[in-house]
Amino acid sequence: MAKSQNTAKKTMARIIIDVFLKRGATSPATAIPIEEFKDVKMTSAVISYTIGNLMQDGIVQRTDDDRFYFVQEAWDKMRKKVSKAYWILLGMPLIVLIAILLIQHWNDLSSIFFK
Repeated sequence: MAKSQNTAKKTMARIIIDVFLKRGATSPATAIPIEEFKDVKMTSAVISYTIGNLMQDGIVQRTDDDRFYFVQEAWDKMRKKVSKAYWILLGMPLIVLIAILLIQHWNDLSSIFFK
């Protein structure tokens, strides 16, 4: 499998997370300072905003000495939550459609199954 590179398709959050993973910043002991993001092709405001959003969800944590690290368990939990939401958004219209079709054709179906 080819390594992913920074592309227009990659989200800002994923780019920030990749910096943490590349630097091995996955615990308070291996946390990195904000200066480690200087090579990321985003403005400092966008980097700060993205890290702030990740911190709100517990995906990025700050140490007492103002270094940051990535929490894989929180990321996995967020991905599962988003995945469930997508399935619900896709599934609900399908269920409603099936229910409407069943209601519209109830007489036809009942004559087939309940002779």
